[in-house]
Amino acid sequence: MIYDKIENLSVYFGEDSKFAKVEPELKKFLDNPFNEGKIEIDGDNMWCNVAHYTVNPDNPLKYEAHREYADVQIMVDGEENIGWANTKECNITEDFKEGCDIAFMDAPNGQMFALRKGYFMVFFPEDAHAPCRKSENSDFAHKLVFKVKL
Repeated sequence: MIYDKIENLSVYFGEDSKFAKVEPELKKFLDNPFNEGKIEIDGDNMWCNVAHYTVNPDNPLKYEAHREYADVQIMVDGEENIGWANTKECNITEDFKEGCDIAFMDAPNGQMFALRKGYFMVFFPEDAHAPCRKSENSDFAHKLVFKVKL
């Protein structure tokens, strides 16, 4: 997992990285923002989901993990808490299904991180994460989630 400010994206994603298009695509979005939808970037190799929502405090705490894609989650506005745990310390509740890159799990030792405006988090296959958790400071989020094929 990586957790840092947006201004440091280039520290992690060099020109030859599979993640290299994240920063320029983020800049395009910031120049011409919209609330929701999918941004097609590079076919199955990379796309971005744009979400604008009210965070429901009653959402069940459900961790997820992916095998084929990393998530780069960038908070454009608002804030939410995101749970994190290493998948080796989780209990699978719904395993991966053929053609679907998501499994769900419980994480007894999960930790919460506040994803605030101007910050990003990257989740790799070993990173179980529980997004969309209400924070103390905000009840809405405007977030970009880049899906990067590994």
